[in-house]
Amino acid sequence: MSSTSSTQTQREHLAPRWLAMMVAALGLLLEGCPQTGADCGEGLTSCFDQCVDLSSSTTHCGSCTRICGQGQVCSEGTCQCQQDARLCAGACAVVASDPRNCGACGLICGQGQVCESGQCKVSCSQGLARCGDSCVDLAKDPGHCGTCETACGDAQSCHSGVCTYDVVAACFNTGQVVGIQAGTTLKGPNRPVGDRPQSVARMQDVLLVLDAAKKLREARLVDYATLPAAPATDDAPNQVLVEDPYVYVLNSTSNTLLVFQRKIELGALTEGTRFPQGLGLEPVARVDFGANTNPFGMARLGTDLWVTLYGNLGGDVSAGGKVARVNLADPLHPQLMTPYIQLPGGEALQPFQGSSPIPSPSGIAALRGQLYVALNNLDPNTYGSGGPGLVARINPQTQEVKYLPLGDNCLNPGWLAPVGNKLLVSCAGQATYDASFNLVAVEKTSMVLLDEQDVVASDRLIVCPQSGGTCALPSAGRFAVVGNRAYVGDNNAGRIFVFEVAGSALTEVRGLDPATQPPIPACQREAGFSLVGDVVAIP
Repeated sequence: MSSTSSTQTQREHLAPRWLAMMVAALGLLLEGCPQTGADCGEGLTSCFDQCVDLSSSTTHCGSCTRICGQGQVCSEGTCQCQQDARLCAGACAVVASDPRNCGACGLICGQGQVCESGQCKVSCSQGLARCGDSCVDLAKDPGHCGTCETACGDAQSCHSGVCTYDVVAACFNTGQVVGIQAGTTLKGPNRPVGDRPQSVARMQDVLLVLDAAKKLREARLVDYATLPAAPATDDAPNQVLVEDPYVYVLNSTSNTLLVFQRKIELGALTEGTRFPQGLGLEPVARVDFGANTNPFGMARLGTDLWVTLYGNLGGDVSAGGKVARVNLADPLHPQLMTPYIQLPGGEALQPFQGSSPIPSPSGIAALRGQLYVALNNLDPNTYGSGGPGLVARINPQTQEVKYLPLGDNCLNPGWLAPVGNKLLVSCAGQATYDASFNLVAVEKTSMVLLDEQDVVASDRLIVCPQSGGTCALPSAGRFAVVGNRAYVGDNNAGRIFVFEVAGSALTEVRGLDPATQPPIPACQREAGFSLVGDVVAIP
């Protein structure tokens, strides 16, 4: 294998994600179809002409014929009581609202009474609905979501009267999306949506899935059943952002931002959605950032959308290393403001000996009125880390830039998001491959927590245990935050790691540490590389 091919493989972790997607797609063609489950897709089984996930489907839990009972979910092929339910006389009961188990198993409310918050009462409090003899919040109760008759299935929660998952991950290599329930970290069934999904977002009761086939797919939020509409994007779509009725899509190799507008109004509930024919998204505007800019990430602050320009590592790198501002006071006529903010290079990047890095800005987030940008800090000659992990803090008013160090345990930071008033950063690490395309090492992949003064408060390396068993090498990627927990996608092996922020401490809840639960097997394959393209929280 030539050194050029080896360098190309390294880009899956170290170069822009649009390039990683191209390499991953080539890998799929070379590997061919999986040896098992080819008819249904990775991790799915054919049950009565339907493709299902036996690990987490309540109607096919562990086998095609096993159906979980009322109040149960399926976890790793076994039925168990759902969140907030307990086992009472062999059945799962929600003691907060069950009139036959009100507050505790076997406590039965009297004739004409209702059960509210674990207490028997004469009537329901204002704002709660009476469903039978139960008092519930139809906006939040998974057993009565939106209506008294609607119970959420699998590991779903109730969001504003709609059954869906708290966190959704895009499985690039398997062509699937998967939902996760926050708190319990239970995984829902993997479901095929689109062609190599890259990014996801919610609009109303529809899940938008941005895929490598240059389509903005639409699926019912309740079960991910695909809707007819699928408007086209530009080349290498990378991130989608929703601000109803507008949708913003970044396209890396087309160097553009597309603006779509929802044209269909909210209709009657039909088969789990008020948009049975789709959202009616139509392109209404386009912003061109210029050749070789390769826009990567975006964040909204006030009326402006700030966009990182990664640059073309295989072409004119001088077009990148910048942050652009798009004024969205009128989304139908977005205004690209110039000049771009130029991120400092040279000695400001603290180059390693013999390296000549460029900033390579990737993820971006707004916090405390400031902008924070993760810098890959790559050497374009080697596609490797040319300097330590850094975050750029930008004052949007003065456009002053200051680089913040991420400590000794971080290389190649790529994504970041606020957790309360602190900032959490994922570092993909420095990957090393052999001549046969095998990943043999990942150095300094981690999560780093910055405090309110933008100083490292805590960090956690993500490493395989040194003894016992097999362990696919990790690489931390995009992540979503729900409460004080972060759900972190794995760039290499399709897992999701869970970290918790408590004060200034960062702890691993599900990961590779033998003292914790194992990672969530969100997008894992029987063999081969598996990228978690995106992880988002569903509002």
